[in-house]
Formats: sequence, C-alpha cells, structure tokens
Amino acid sequence: MASLKIIISICIIMLNIGFANAATLNVGQGQTYSTIQSAIDAANTGDIISVAEGTYFENPVVKKNGISLIGKNKEKTIIDGKKTGSVIKIDEANNVQVSGLTIQNSGGSGQYDAGISMFRANNNLLTNLIFINNIMGISLYSASNNNVISGNEIKSSGNYGIFIFSSNDNRIYNNNIRKNKIGIYADSARTNRIYSNNFIENNDQAFDNSGMNLWDDGESGNYWGGNKVILGGKNAKDNFPLTRAVTIKEEAVLVSAGQKTQAEAGKTSPGFGGNAVLVSMIVIWMSWIKRK
Repeated sequence: MASLKIIISICIIMLNIGFANAATLNVGQGQTYSTIQSAIDAANTGDIISVAEGTYFENPVVKKNGISLIGKNKEKTIIDGKKTGSVIKIDEANNVQVSGLTIQNSGGSGQYDAGISMFRANNNLLTNLIFINNIMGISLYSASNNNVISGNEIKSSGNYGIFIFSSNDNRIYNNNIRKNKIGIYADSARTNRIYSNNFIENNDQAFDNSGMNLWDDGESGNYWGGNKVILGGKNAKDNFPLTRAVTIKEEAVLVSAGQKTQAEAGKTSPGFGGNAVLVSMIVIWMSWIKRK
C-alpha cells in the first residue's frame, strides 16, 4: 500500500510537470511579447507562439525544435521582411509548424533567401500561409528533408515560388503557385512528391534537373494552367495532369483542441507527457483494485 502511494505521488508530480511543459506565448500589442523573435527566444519544445493581427517588420529565426508559430488571421497577420534576407528562417530546427500568416518582402542578401527558408531542417510543416512579393516564396536547401508544404498561396515571387536544393522526400501539395518567374525549381533534389497543386501564370511552370522527383501521387498530378512542360531532366514528367484547377483547402493545425482553446486564453496546456502519465495512473489504480 505504501509503495502504491509513492507511485501515485510520483505520477501526480510528473503530471503537473506535463501540464507546464506546453505553453502559449502571445505576441502583439499589449501582449507579453511585442516581437515574434522575442517569443521564439523564450519558447521551449512544444510551445505555441500565437501572433495577433498586425504587421511585424522583422526577420525571425527559429533554431529550436518542436515549436508552432500560428497567426490569428492569415490575411491580417503579416510579417514583412523589409527586403533584408529571409522573412523567416528555420535553421537546423525540426518539427516546427508555421501557419496562418502573410509573409512578404524577403530580400536578396543571400542565395537562398525566401519568405521562409529552411536550412538542414526536417519534418516541418508550412500550411495556410500567403507568400507574396518575395525573391523566392519558400526555399529548402542543404538536406532539408521530409517537410510538408500544403494549403498555401505562393505568388508574385521575383525568382521561384518554391526552390528545392539538395533536399529530398518533401511533400508539396494543395497549393496555389502563380505569377512567379518559375513555379517550382528543383536543383539536385530527389524523391520529392509534388501533386495536387495549381501552377498558373508562371513564366515557366517548373524545372527539375534530376528528373527524379515525383510530379504526381500515382493517381493525381497537378493543374498546369495551359503549359504542362517541366523543364530540365528528360524524366521530369507529370503522369496524371489535372484538367481543372484544384480547390485549395485549409489544412488542420496540428495542435490539440485543448491547446487551441487555451491558446485563445493565453494559458498553458498539457503535452503528450502529461496525457501518458494520466493513462499510467489509471492503469496502476485499476491493477491495485483487481488485487484487492
């Protein structure tokens, strides 16, 4: 009996720790953080950075794993890079989510500068974003692998809507890619899967010099807006081009319903560890009851 009490006490302590692990950091006028970068600097793995409507003139850099940067309204929550480098850079960070923002005015200070640039960044999610008037909308370079880009409007880029360099196994689907110099430019990239996108009014729709990327999912390809040519490698081909434009859908934000509600209130929320400990407590209690 005493040992059981000790186990339950430990579980309660761990549960309380779990509830403290995932916090929501609010950014905006009158909020705890006035800049996005200051909230990123204060965040820990599992935290949500909730950005209020407004225009933020900054160039945030994310170097921490497992944080979410979520805007309140993608049309009205704007990050403007002032034409000085990437608007947002995910730098050797994994499992980062960015959603619900307009991202504009990246500069050209570096070869890979973009609305969002990812450097050696894996398993990240970019969704429900508007990219406009950037040198490049999105760049993935130097082994940025297994990322997902979906539910976005990527338009009016001076060079490329999406640039993929030496990065593999990314999934790019359910995006409007329009009025860019080149819609998607894949250089030394392989096994990226690109499907169910709309390529519309780009000067050139796509380039793939390896010819080893997949421009369909085996059943559905992309809508090409009249020009189906993919430049580059001879094997670069959409085997199932679509005859009409895809309706772009909002993607679900990958936080729990409880976290969403508490994000609105600016409270902390339980992480996976807290839920796991709660289940463990129940199992222990049930086993003890059976023994009696």
